[in-house]
Amino acid sequence: MGHDVLRKSIYQTLLGLATEDGINASGRDEVYGCIFGRDSAITILKILKVLAKEDISSYLEGYQLKEVCRKALIKLTELQGKESNPESGEEPGKFIHEYRKDKYDHLLALNKPWYVYPDGILRNFDSLDSTPLALIAIYRYWDLTKDNDFLLRVLPSVEAGLNWIITYGDIDKDNLVEYELKTTRKYGGLPVQSWTDSQESLERSDGTMPAYPIAPVEVQGYTWLALKLWGDFYGGTHHYAKTDNFSHKLHKWATVMRENFNSLFLFSDNGIMFPSQALDGFKNQIRTITGNPLLLLWATYQKDAQPETIVDTPIIKNIVQRSFSEDLFDSDAGIRTMSEHSPTYNPRKDSYHNGSFWPKLNGMAHEGLENWGFLNEAARLRSATLKPIEYFGTPIELYIKGENGAYHLFEGPNGQMSCKFQAWSAAAALDLLT
Repeated sequence: MGHDVLRKSIYQTLLGLATEDGINASGRDEVYGCIFGRDSAITILKILKVLAKEDISSYLEGYQLKEVCRKALIKLTELQGKESNPESGEEPGKFIHEYRKDKYDHLLALNKPWYVYPDGILRNFDSLDSTPLALIAIYRYWDLTKDNDFLLRVLPSVEAGLNWIITYGDIDKDNLVEYELKTTRKYGGLPVQSWTDSQESLERSDGTMPAYPIAPVEVQGYTWLALKLWGDFYGGTHHYAKTDNFSHKLHKWATVMRENFNSLFLFSDNGIMFPSQALDGFKNQIRTITGNPLLLLWATYQKDAQPETIVDTPIIKNIVQRSFSEDLFDSDAGIRTMSEHSPTYNPRKDSYHNGSFWPKLNGMAHEGLENWGFLNEAARLRSATLKPIEYFGTPIELYIKGENGAYHLFEGPNGQMSCKFQAWSAAAALDLLT
């Protein structure tokens, strides 16, 4: 399939995933054919990057996608947490993880069924990163469009989300953000609440899980960026939003967060300083090598043409060098979710987050490499990411590369297959093709 044909197809896929509730994470008839906060925010951020890249928002499809993003962001603010409900993970200001009006029987058939609200809708808030990602997406949309009507409508939600980060997101008050699945919870939920949200991504080789609360590496970067962007905003010249005290609070929090991150997350992997996958509840490093540290480069703050991210600048070249080692990078597939050298690496077709390839990860990593001028590596990753998408002919959710070099769909133990029309894969591919 040629790039122009693929690009046209992906445009139509994204428009087809739009609903009155936002942007479905996958096709309506696929397992994730509903709203996910994390997926929505990343999809929107990638679309916005495309719209800014060639000023194509004036094109019909570009205009349509811009309107899809606006409506989806407003819907996310409407679904934002209003009260504390430990059975669903809801907290004031927290952005939603999963929203299903129907097709949730599989979540009720679990040993611990998930909580359904009295109105018959399943709302789940078990994601740590939905809130900072939504805050970044709202800021980027306003920054691109200068739509002040939109801004005034969502500002109360922005302030609630920022306050959630500082109050609820930082469980142990160390200026890092963490999650936990409370043992007192009667209903089910997600033991892992970052984007690699299957238990296999975090469990030890003996099958046990680290102690809560867990602080995932990439979510620290997202959160730091959200605080920096909105800290600037509230300290700016907007007459309806100039709040110097709030701006100072956000910037101070971000400063301490960055200091603590660089003090606690870095370790030497065969002489290369590299961020750990996460910290456990005792602040022990979880040193599994994953592709997630590259997402810190995606979470780049720009001011006066100077890039900055949560990790100290000298470490960035180490992250790139380590990520393009043979155990993580494949020239025909991209960056793996987990190193082949990890004790929990899984090369089989049932590998979901511990060795598989995700266009979402590769697309964000590609953007991060460009942010920091690693253009050769970005070009290699672009080529590697597009090959399997062209092979499958659809914006595939994830895939596995076999020993013989063949691409395979994910096949879970209960019959689950890779979704063929995944929103964030489509948006990532559209960015790579534009």
